[in-house]
Amino acid sequence: MTISDLFKTRQTNYYKTLSKYLKYVLNDHFVILILFLGGATALAYQNYLESIHISAVVPRIILFLIISITLFSGSIRTLIEPADAVFLLPKEKKFDKIMKKNMIYSLLFHSLITLLVGIITAPILIAIGHIKGFGIAFWLLSLVFWKNIYVLNSYYSLKQHKRSTNKNIVILIVALFTITLALSLFMSALIGFLISAVLLVLFLLYVLKHAQTESWNWEKLIETEQRRIQKIYSVINLFVETPYSKHKVKRLKNLDFLYNIKVLKKEPEIYFLSRMFVRNYNFSGLYLRLLVIGNIAIYFSESWIVNSIVSVLFLYLIGFQLIPLKQIIRDSIHFRLYPAPNNKIKPTQHLILLLLIVSSLLFALSAVSAGAVPVIRLLFFNSTFTAFFIYIYLPARLKK
Repeated sequence: MTISDLFKTRQTNYYKTLSKYLKYVLNDHFVILILFLGGATALAYQNYLESIHISAVVPRIILFLIISITLFSGSIRTLIEPADAVFLLPKEKKFDKIMKKNMIYSLLFHSLITLLVGIITAPILIAIGHIKGFGIAFWLLSLVFWKNIYVLNSYYSLKQHKRSTNKNIVILIVALFTITLALSLFMSALIGFLISAVLLVLFLLYVLKHAQTESWNWEKLIETEQRRIQKIYSVINLFVETPYSKHKVKRLKNLDFLYNIKVLKKEPEIYFLSRMFVRNYNFSGLYLRLLVIGNIAIYFSESWIVNSIVSVLFLYLIGFQLIPLKQIIRDSIHFRLYPAPNNKIKPTQHLILLLLIVSSLLFALSAVSAGAVPVIRLLFFNSTFTAFFIYIYLPARLKK
C-alpha cells in the first residue's frame, strides 16, 4: 500500500466515523432549535441594521472582533497518527505531496467559511455607507486573502522546530492584519484589498522557498491533529458519548462556594452529583454554552413570543442533555457500597431542577430590554415548563 492509498483509506474512515455521529447531532430537537434560533437571529440582525446610523463607529469595532475571531481559528486537516512519526519518517518526501493536498483542501474549506462570514457581515458596512458596488467584492476578497495567509502559516509552522521563529511570524501577521483590517473598516476596502493581496503573494513565496529545505516536525504534526480531533469530538460528545473524546477532571477550588447551598448538602448523592457536574466539562460546558447562547438570543429579540419559544426550547435542551447525569451515580462504586439505601432518580431530578430554575431566571432577566411585562410573562412560561419537565417528563425518562 502506497502513502497515497493509506491516506485515502484514512480519509474514508474519517468521514464514515463523522457521518455516523453527526446523525445523532443533527437530530430533530437540534434542527428545530437551529431553525428557531436562526429565525430569531435573522430578525434581530435586521432590526439592528435598521437602527445603525451612517458613519457609526461601534459597528466597525464589532466587525473587527468578529472578523478577527473568524480569521484566526481553524487548523489544517492532516489525518496524522502517532505511529507515523516512526513508519513515515523514511518516506518524508512522498509525504510532502500528501501535505500539499491537505493544505489545498484546508485553503478551499476555510476560504468558503470566511466568504460566508464576509457575506453575512457585508450588510453592516453597507448600512453605515462604507462600501457599495465593487467595494463588497474588495471586502470579501481581502478576508479570503487573510484567511489564506493564516492557513499557509499553519502549514509552514508544522515544519518549524524553533518556537521563537513561529512566534515572531505570528506576531508579524497579527500586527499587519490589525493595520490592514483597520484601514479596510475606517478608510477604504480597496486599500485593504490591495495590501492583503500583496502580503499574500509575498508570504506564499516565503513559505514555498523555506518549506522545501526544512523537515517536518512530527511531534507538532501529531499534537496538532490530535487537538483538532478533540475539538470536533468535544462538540459531538455534547449530544452522544464517543470513545474519542477526552476530558480532564479539575479540582476547580474557586467554585467551592456553590456547595454552601443547603440543598446540595442535604443528601450525599446530590452533593456528589453536583461536584461531578461542575468538574466534568461534558456537563458543565454544555450547560454554560446553552445558557450563554439562549441569553444572547433572547436579549436581541424584542418579541415576547419568540423569546418564549427560544427560552422553552433551551430549557428543554438543557434538561434533556443533562439526563445522563444519572449514570454517574449508577456507575459509582462508592454508592454501590454505600450502606444506606439510596435513590438514584431523585438526586438527578433535584439537581436538574436547580439548574433549570437558574436558567429560567436568567432567560427572563435577558428580556429586560423589552420591558417588565415580557419579563413576567417569560418567567411564567419558564416556570410552567420547568414544573412540567421535572415532575412529569423527567421521572419517566429516568426510570428507563
